[in-house]
Amino acid sequence: MSSIKAACKPYLVIGSLIFGMLFGAGNLIFPVHLGQLAGNQWIAATGGFLLSGVLLPLFALLAISITHANGLYELALPNGKRFALIFLVLVQIIIGPLCATPRTATVPYTIGVAPYLSKGMQGWGLLAYTGAFFLIVYFFATREGKITEIIGKVLNPIFLIMLFLVFFSPLFIQWEVQLLPNQLQNML
Repeated sequence: MSSIKAACKPYLVIGSLIFGMLFGAGNLIFPVHLGQLAGNQWIAATGGFLLSGVLLPLFALLAISITHANGLYELALPNGKRFALIFLVLVQIIIGPLCATPRTATVPYTIGVAPYLSKGMQGWGLLAYTGAFFLIVYFFATREGKITEIIGKVLNPIFLIMLFLVFFSPLFIQWEVQLLPNQLQNML
């Protein structure tokens, strides 16, 4: 029995790593917000979200696993060295300083910290939060060889516990939900 458990452990860690990389706060917040905005067009909105938020990442994982590429450059290399280099640089710029990296700090700040700060402290709060956030990210990123272990064994279980608390806390704490009239009309 222990040999089965030992054989399954790497798959659980890798599965947890993939879940931790692809499922984030945006997958919790955005679909609800999208549903509110979509109103009675929620089926089309759900289809678009599933296409962009589920199928595209799945296709990316499949492309890497089918080609056995060791990285993005190697994945794009069959199209030529020049294309592979330009593609790699563009992806890194888009993922890095242009889009994703700034959002990783500003979204949790906006949701979790900003509501508790006065208007005058928003700038300083964002600066302090962003600095602390990226110091923690730097700490984890410099342990390159252990990134799978850190995400799969530490960060993702913490995330899952917090997710569990968010979803199941209403069973123990009664919250009063009030809908605005226009929100109620959009839902019907």
